[in-house]
Amino acid sequence: MATRIGIELSPAACRIVEIEGHLPWRRSGGDTRVRSFAILPPSGPEVRAKLASLRRRQAAVVVWGGRSEHRQVMVTAGSYESMRAEAMAALGAAGVPTTRVWADIAPATPPDDRAVRRPVVVSMASASHLAEALQPVREAGIRVRTVTTPAVALGSLGRLRRALAVPGAIESYVALDERVTCIALVRNGVLLAARELPWGFVDEDYAHSQPRSRDDLTARLATAIGGFVAGIGAGPTDVGQVCVCGALPELRSMSALLMERLDVEVEPLDSLFGIDPARLPEPADEFRERGAELRLAWAAAADWPAAINLLRARKRRESKAWLARAAVVAGAAAGLGGSWWVVEHGRLRPVPSAPSIAANTPPRDRAPATKPALRVTGPVMPPAADVTKPPVMVPPLGAVRQPPAVTTPLVAGPKPVVATPPPVAVPKPAVTSPPAAVAKPAVTSPPAAIAKSPVTPRPTAAPPAAVETRVAVVPSPPVVERPPVVVRRPPVAVRPPVLTPAPPAAEEPPVVAPSPERREPAAARMRPGPAPEAAVPFDAVLGTILYSADRQLAIVDNRIVGVGDEVRGARVVEITAGAVMLRDPQGRLRRLALGAGGR
Repeated sequence: MATRIGIELSPAACRIVEIEGHLPWRRSGGDTRVRSFAILPPSGPEVRAKLASLRRRQAAVVVWGGRSEHRQVMVTAGSYESMRAEAMAALGAAGVPTTRVWADIAPATPPDDRAVRRPVVVSMASASHLAEALQPVREAGIRVRTVTTPAVALGSLGRLRRALAVPGAIESYVALDERVTCIALVRNGVLLAARELPWGFVDEDYAHSQPRSRDDLTARLATAIGGFVAGIGAGPTDVGQVCVCGALPELRSMSALLMERLDVEVEPLDSLFGIDPARLPEPADEFRERGAELRLAWAAAADWPAAINLLRARKRRESKAWLARAAVVAGAAAGLGGSWWVVEHGRLRPVPSAPSIAANTPPRDRAPATKPALRVTGPVMPPAADVTKPPVMVPPLGAVRQPPAVTTPLVAGPKPVVATPPPVAVPKPAVTSPPAAVAKPAVTSPPAAIAKSPVTPRPTAAPPAAVETRVAVVPSPPVVERPPVVVRRPPVAVRPPVLTPAPPAAEEPPVVAPSPERREPAAARMRPGPAPEAAVPFDAVLGTILYSADRQLAIVDNRIVGVGDEVRGARVVEITAGAVMLRDPQGRLRRLALGAGGR
């Protein structure tokens, strides 16, 4: 169960009630339990000590006295700020002072009403008087959550007693104090109008301030209630009942006389309605006797949160300002945290230069450092070829064939040793002997084997001297060197590939063709777009702009506005980092820039 405190500050007393009631979102939670109560003088050490004992507790405060107004006004349905501004402007146009006041509004129709124009209840009270009355409560460290007037507290009583009211009938609630009186008209739990009268049940004209007579008090109340009902356009038959509470000692006898004058049922609120009678605070007899005097403080604590709270507008402005600052701080913290995370994971390292990229490239993705990468532009070679193996040297097509070994009959002598010819191209030498004497040996192995196989000369009977003489006669043939040729398997004629150095990868950025979906006809690209709408300067004072990715707020005319709010009749349509765009009732685009002031 929630524990709350209701405090009533009147010129005659300070009344405090501590209740244990239902949760705020459960209005129909049954009877409340009163845990403690106190009726103290309006000021003094006893009051300060009692308030100090309630330090850091949440309280709803009812403040008597001061200038106050309670009326219903028709406004256009919208945000709270826009409806409140329109209601205040309407009351100001009607001659009601709306400066230096604390004001709040509450809908006068059910929540499901979706009409464009709807009535709201406007409550106003003097700001200086409320601040002065709340000063002792704030100094005691009490957390003031709700500030209301006696008329609003009487409206809370009517809402709590709605089950006992006649549907559609007007109920008149009266609160009597020693020096002041408050009358509130309620219909279906909604406050219609209220006023505070500068007189109470004590006649201050006498030297000793003695109580008024019952006849005098009854006549004053009957006249005030009848005139007030007629002032809102209703008649005596529209009043269903009159409920009276307050510190008047003889409340029941006065209620009987008032019933005879008004010819309407009058009920004194001195019963234990809405209070658990089995668990009353001590002294229980005193609480039963003075229950009608504690009704306003009890209603302020029981009707939580109240429909009308004079601190609501200030708390909303403070909340918006706090949320805007928190959003800026959170955005900065998120940006710093994200930057730290990305840097820690290597996402924002600087792009290295071209040599650094080559140095960091894996070995299989880059060419050897001693020679540039080669690009093969010729025909693709068979996969069996391996350029790393030593090449096999064979004569190419059209080359001069190596002459075979020429032997002549020799005389008997030692067997000569014939050396293996080198793998070079040698032109056919001039031979003096007839061509018929030259015999070609049979080749039974690959050309590479010919250079390595020894040749066995045929034995002859010629002497060795003849051999030497013949060799000396034959001139030595010129030796022509032939470049080696790489042979691929199978041994066929292959056109050598043309090898060109490939440019570095960093110097050849890929060319991305434009997507077909993004291509536009030339005529569409050259077609001029619609001319932008010219913005007209707006007459308001722009303090600053709170701009972030997920929140755009601005301070205009000393209040925080967002998209959709109204400023001097114009609706905010966009907030940028440097200006506020509005749309006035004529549909024109208005602009309010930083530093523009009231232009």
